[in-house]
Amino acid sequence: MYSKRIAEFVASLKYEDLPKEVIEKAKDCVRDHLGCVLGSYPFEESKMVAEWVRDLGDRKESTVLGWGHRTSCRNAALANGYFAEVLETQDGVTYGNNHPASVVLPASLAAAEYLKQGGKEFLTAVVAGYEVMNRIAASLPPEKSVGFMKTGTTGTFAAAVSVGKLLGLDSSQLVHAMGIAGFILPISSRENMWGTTIKPFVGGQAAKAGVEAALLAQKGFTGCQEIFMGTPPRYLGFCNLVSREPALEKLIEGLGERYTILDVYFKPYAACRLSHSAIEAALTLVEENDILSDAVDRIEVKTFARAAREIGGRYPEANSSFVTCQFSLPYILAVVVSDRTLGPKQYRREKISDPRILELAKKVQVIPDDLMTSIYPEKAQARVKIFLRGGTAFEKQIDHPKWEPERGIPREERLAKFHALASEILPKERIEKIDQIVDRLEKLKRISTLVRDAVL
Repeated sequence: MYSKRIAEFVASLKYEDLPKEVIEKAKDCVRDHLGCVLGSYPFEESKMVAEWVRDLGDRKESTVLGWGHRTSCRNAALANGYFAEVLETQDGVTYGNNHPASVVLPASLAAAEYLKQGGKEFLTAVVAGYEVMNRIAASLPPEKSVGFMKTGTTGTFAAAVSVGKLLGLDSSQLVHAMGIAGFILPISSRENMWGTTIKPFVGGQAAKAGVEAALLAQKGFTGCQEIFMGTPPRYLGFCNLVSREPALEKLIEGLGERYTILDVYFKPYAACRLSHSAIEAALTLVEENDILSDAVDRIEVKTFARAAREIGGRYPEANSSFVTCQFSLPYILAVVVSDRTLGPKQYRREKISDPRILELAKKVQVIPDDLMTSIYPEKAQARVKIFLRGGTAFEKQIDHPKWEPERGIPREERLAKFHALASEILPKERIEKIDQIVDRLEKLKRISTLVRDAVL
């Protein structure tokens, strides 16, 4: 029932059917993704992945973005998915707790380049992938689904249908592609979120597996016909395996009537989304009151229980990884108060090991708030109170993080983010050219036109 409905939707989807706002949002997602990928270039771990993929010596089908060499479609998706996650600046959906760009776009860009597809085909595949990934993620309530990262699991289905769409698979083949994806997908343990540098592979591994699932379906391999619920008498489908109580109706509720890509947020700050309300509150306080880090006595944060639990009690050390710091609210607020910004430079080794930052992080206390917990995820609230030496205190609450659809996502600010991240590797004229290409993606005869300008 669910697999068939989703496959029929994807197979029948045409570019001409897409509302204008959906097409424009898809372009925004592409631009934001390219910025995230290019901004990861200075990190040693990105270099390690680029060199590792190059040394595998696979077929030269698709481009490793930012580095310029070509490899197989599946390994390009793997590498570019890793780069997309390095900075923690990727897009996401609050109600799904997933990051579709880190999977759908690496897989779709690699496949579209390999298959010599144009912009319209590419955009249609992207919208299909976002739709599938967001719906599967939304069917798995956080409180009933524990221990795994949704991006690395649900993303495999999304990559499979996106690449399947580019391959021209019919609805029957797409059902098989999803069934295969459900068999080979990685179960990404959340244990790897807390400091390991393997964590950014959460996007790449799902993208690669999705590419493989679509190609296997094209070859004629078959998979479970109802991979989400499962079949009688077992009902051991994906959703029933990973959730104690899946909301299966969300898989097809309003399918084809409204597009979940419109629910996607973008990140203004390079950090776990659970921290963004607190970041905005702290930035507002230090800027409006000209607070200097040396004057801070302590910082108190009240927020919803999930944020307090997952990022509130993690304190950095001089040898902590950049991943540890991205998921440490004490570190994040320490650099925000000190630097009044939060981007790639705040995760360089010299910043992480700065004794002043480490000392300030120790002054941050994160407290779960019952009322905020009861409202989440409708609102992802945080209240920050900065106490200065001498007794003065300043307080600010944020109800919705910046760049959520509810608050609007100003184009000029998003463009500034893309330019800032891409400038880590590209000159201004190249960045402006990519910007122009993205604005007219639907006119491209070959997606390789975009890819060529996003490499060294």
